[in-house]
Amino acid sequence: MNMGIRLLLVVLSAGLSIAVFPPIGWSAFALIAWFPLLFALREVKPSHALYLGLLHGVVFFAVTMSWVLNIFEESKGIIVPLVLIMALFTALFARGYAVAQGRYGSGWVTAAFAACWWTATEFYRSEIFYLKFPWLTPGVGLGPTFISPILGVSGASFVIIFTAALLCQKKKHCITGAIMIAVLLAAMVVQKTRSMPVDEPIHIAAVQNEDFNMDYYLELSRGVEGNPDIIIWPEYALSYDVQKHPKDMQKLYDLAAEKDSVIVVGTHKEIDESSRHNTALTLNKGGALGEHHKNHTVHFFDDGVAGTEAKAVDTGKWKIGTPICFDCDYQDVIRRMTASGAEFFTIPSMDGIHWGDKEHYQHAELFRHRAAENGRWIAVAATSGVTQVLDPYGNRVHALPIIEDGVLTAELGARSELTFYTRGGWLFPWAILIGSVIWVLVICVQGFKEKAQSKDKRIA
Repeated sequence: MNMGIRLLLVVLSAGLSIAVFPPIGWSAFALIAWFPLLFALREVKPSHALYLGLLHGVVFFAVTMSWVLNIFEESKGIIVPLVLIMALFTALFARGYAVAQGRYGSGWVTAAFAACWWTATEFYRSEIFYLKFPWLTPGVGLGPTFISPILGVSGASFVIIFTAALLCQKKKHCITGAIMIAVLLAAMVVQKTRSMPVDEPIHIAAVQNEDFNMDYYLELSRGVEGNPDIIIWPEYALSYDVQKHPKDMQKLYDLAAEKDSVIVVGTHKEIDESSRHNTALTLNKGGALGEHHKNHTVHFFDDGVAGTEAKAVDTGKWKIGTPICFDCDYQDVIRRMTASGAEFFTIPSMDGIHWGDKEHYQHAELFRHRAAENGRWIAVAATSGVTQVLDPYGNRVHALPIIEDGVLTAELGARSELTFYTRGGWLFPWAILIGSVIWVLVICVQGFKEKAQSKDKRIA
């Protein structure tokens, strides 16, 4: 295969991968989008593979992450190093895959290495590396499936890359890969048609507004028909320590009493004069019930001091999880809250209006995966969207249009069963990461020994 064809295949793969994510959102393309990249890497030199992977990453991330320009309006040049850093992970994968092909040839072992090495680099980029950016992965693009409550997003990425790698191997492996694609496609269809019955519905009212004005939030909440069980205000709804303002706290207690509701509100908790926690405060007419301090504060923003605990809040009737926005981009906070007894989730969130539609819709997808991984209902109140309710299968059952003021009223259910993922499946990417590093080291050591032996033979 000449280099021109390889370049075309890499660009084709990047284009298909872009189409997987919002605003296009053709999730079924996730099953084939990375195949052209792997095919382009067949029998290629590791040095060339590095640059092919880098090209794929640059094209893919430059387009899908273009919304970063809306966030950093005064320093737009930041997108260049960000894209290059993200692309380097694809380049690292491509080089490792090329080395493995050279050692193992065509077959199951090479396909397994591809799946392991991709999952390892993806997980490191998403959950461990300083920038921690888990949004744009094959598993996220595919959407929730039967894999989600077993091995989560990382497990889905593993299966997708393994399938694509099989299609690049010998004929019998290609057939296996094709069968796996058919199974995954069927699973996607089935997942979207599944519904979770609610025996004892919990009525929620999630406020969507970006004015950060307490009186307006009170007005919107009082305008809700009937008495919802829970009212949710967005992250930063009260961008100060409301617990240090007795009059404002009394207004919240009055609303809770008037509606006979539990209220979850995004606010702050002062640590000292110069530091604070980004906080989700839960209260009812009797007083404060609990608070959660955001564990995953947002890069490059003054988002407060990160909290460390992730526990459910006991309202007396239910145990609820109240993670905040960026907490839900990662697997740990919701999982830990579920393990501590959270029966459903009410989440204050924020996506700035000026960040654009693409950012809003891409971010909204991550909540779907957290719901499916842990088998829990989730209600999100976002400042300008997507305010949504998700069932335990990760299906979006209710949502408000973005960039509009309003209140989403809906029903959800409480669940206590723990998924395999919550119990231990979340360890899968850690095991793959450790195993892959060992595997790569073994390949490197073998390569060094062979070079040394070859050198000795030439000398002899």
